[in-house]
Amino acid sequence: MNQAFFDVNYFLSVFVKILSAINITLSLALISLVLSLIIGVFSAISEFYNVKFFKSLSRVYVSIFRGTPVIPQLFFFYFGIAYFSETVRNLSAFTATAIVLSLNMGSYMSENIRGALKAIDKGQIEAAESLGMSNWQTMRRVLAPQAFRIAFPSLFNNFIDLIKGSSISFVVGVPDIMGMGKIESAKTFRFFEGYASVMLIYWCIINLLTILQRKLEFRLNSKY
Repeated sequence: MNQAFFDVNYFLSVFVKILSAINITLSLALISLVLSLIIGVFSAISEFYNVKFFKSLSRVYVSIFRGTPVIPQLFFFYFGIAYFSETVRNLSAFTATAIVLSLNMGSYMSENIRGALKAIDKGQIEAAESLGMSNWQTMRRVLAPQAFRIAFPSLFNNFIDLIKGSSISFVVGVPDIMGMGKIESAKTFRFFEGYASVMLIYWCIINLLTILQRKLEFRLNSKY
């Protein structure tokens, strides 16, 4: 390959620099995963048990965050709400992005978890009630373990989507993998090598996670 077109030495050096930002990308994705899972569980249970106020609130929330792109959500929160709220204005770009990603992905997780709960035979709920279990005991002992197994593939895909989606953080200045790629490429104007490095790093991460997902799914399904 023409060295002027593709500088191998530069590619290797910039790859290492961009790879150093992997901890920021993974931290952002993991924090967002935990928060979005909490939001998704709460929203799904509110719908499942027909808790009137929270059910209505959940539907509005899911409609907004599933019905709008994540970048406008981030801009609305980080720049729009920040205009009126000093608390939001004082948030770091990393924290603001984590909040928006959590709210966005929580809306998808909510639907996945709700679908998993509805997929469980109602006879099991009736049996739990006949044994005198409360709603909480039924959820913890009967519904949650089965719902987790059913929803696991979708939830793991949500985590993969969070890693890819975290790349939007560069637009507000977070030096994640994408942000570092933009910074390093702008220094030399060798965008081909810079963004090729970014894509290769994401591709490796996602493929490793896909392999892990298959192994975990096999272990979960082998018990049933």
